[in-house]
Amino acid sequence: MFLLLGTALAAQAPAPTPLGKITFPNSGAPAAQPAFIRGVLLLHSFEYDDAIDAFRAAQKADPAFALAYWGEAMCFNQTLWYNEDLAKGRDALNRLAPTPQARQAKAPSPREKGYLDAVETMFGPGDKASRNRAYADRMAQLTQEFPDDDEAAVLYALALLGTQPESGARDTAVTLKAGNIALAVLKKNPQHPGAAHYALHAFDDGEHSAMGIEAARTYAKIAPASSHARHMPSHVFLPLGMWDEAAASDEAAFATSVDLAKKKGLSASQYDFHALGWLEYEYLQQGRFGKAREAMKTVQEVQRVQEVQKVQKVQGVQEVQGVQEVQGVHGHHVESEIGRGYGPMSLKAEAASMRARYVLESGDWAEMKGRSNFDNVDELSALGIASVKLGDLDRAQAAYEQMKNARDAAPDADNKRVAQIMMAELAGLIMIARGNSTGGLAALADGARIEATMPKPIARPYPVKRATETYAEALLAAGKAGEAMAQYQAALARTPRRAQALLGLAKAQDAAGQHAAAAKTARDFIAMWHLADATRQELREARTIASR
Repeated sequence: MFLLLGTALAAQAPAPTPLGKITFPNSGAPAAQPAFIRGVLLLHSFEYDDAIDAFRAAQKADPAFALAYWGEAMCFNQTLWYNEDLAKGRDALNRLAPTPQARQAKAPSPREKGYLDAVETMFGPGDKASRNRAYADRMAQLTQEFPDDDEAAVLYALALLGTQPESGARDTAVTLKAGNIALAVLKKNPQHPGAAHYALHAFDDGEHSAMGIEAARTYAKIAPASSHARHMPSHVFLPLGMWDEAAASDEAAFATSVDLAKKKGLSASQYDFHALGWLEYEYLQQGRFGKAREAMKTVQEVQRVQEVQKVQKVQGVQEVQGVQEVQGVHGHHVESEIGRGYGPMSLKAEAASMRARYVLESGDWAEMKGRSNFDNVDELSALGIASVKLGDLDRAQAAYEQMKNARDAAPDADNKRVAQIMMAELAGLIMIARGNSTGGLAALADGARIEATMPKPIARPYPVKRATETYAEALLAAGKAGEAMAQYQAALARTPRRAQALLGLAKAQDAAGQHAAAAKTARDFIAMWHLADATRQELREARTIASR
């Protein structure tokens, strides 16, 4: 049983809101309860800026309310974005009282003392990894002391996910444990945003996505006011190739972020370009290339405005600040206190990755014609492959040489491996274009082999042009339909329902004389592309195969 102090009982069982519903007994004053509960709901959906405002409102209503300071401090450790602000987190705690002992004295109940003690470990001494581990251990103790506390349970699940390394080498036993804890809370309270959210993060490893379907179908309905809540279901839908569901999720996420930014008078850098980047990829898989191009142009226009702001800064005009990110595709960025703004460098990288995907999925090689510049390794890969397709082998070779530099400069083994795969793809295509089919196929096979050793992609696959698909395309062009079929099937096992692989498999089956199988695969492709641009050549090819 919880120890309840004060007269806050009326606020402990709130009705569902556009952010979800939780029960969080505490000893704060009744006047502080609405803001505090809103802060926790926002915290569960990683809407950190608004959560900070809510927790500060709770502090204003009750300056002695210990958990209001706990909540604000929690906002300065963005656990799954690998971002923290130690100084601001410690400052939030210090405003409650100057020492851990004094802060403990401010917490009236053992449960609240436990929450404060846990956050002290999060912002205590030591490196981030050790502090995250200590925090998770303390939250485990709290769940044992208060087994009926859903908030302790879901925060423990999040803490377990926070112990996983940034490199992405997950301990599956730990992440599955976190996911099952979250699902248990979601079963008790189907309106709990944290339970749905953390389950999605636990299962979005490319291998266990199907375990998150229930949470995916639930989360956006629980917290429609959060752009991040609307985006998160695509962490499950995208790896399963559920393109319609994934696109709907990210359309809603981006629109919500735009509406919120405009309402708050924030700059366009606060739009959720993370969701828009995913949406572009989902449009491409649906065959909606016009929509994908619109998404790409939206990012490019905001990038152009930011470049103007960058110039103006030199003239004394304030520039929006951002954080550069390797390859520009993961996580969120800081503009406001701890929000999701994209600065000029990160947005440039995102725009480059979106351009690369558009070119490689659409076959619009002219988009890269005559280009010599690139903003990240994704765009460099697209430049090289497009140059081969355009017959500009000198430019393609120059891109290959730059790719070697990118591999050597990569910050870690995973990025080096991705660059190595891209090099193998480009080398193979160049060799085939120069008449060396044997050497080219060998290089492409090497790229596909390396790709197969990597974990299944969590979201948009890397490299931006799948090496297994590139190899399969070359095999089919060389008249090796049976071998091409095997490669396309391997590609689809790794990344289900990717458009190029599905249509490629139909072509390979047809070329191998497996006409019934080819017709079925082509019909699956046509059904998947039910929203596709009507004039696409891929649809004509699929309909021809399906009609045999």
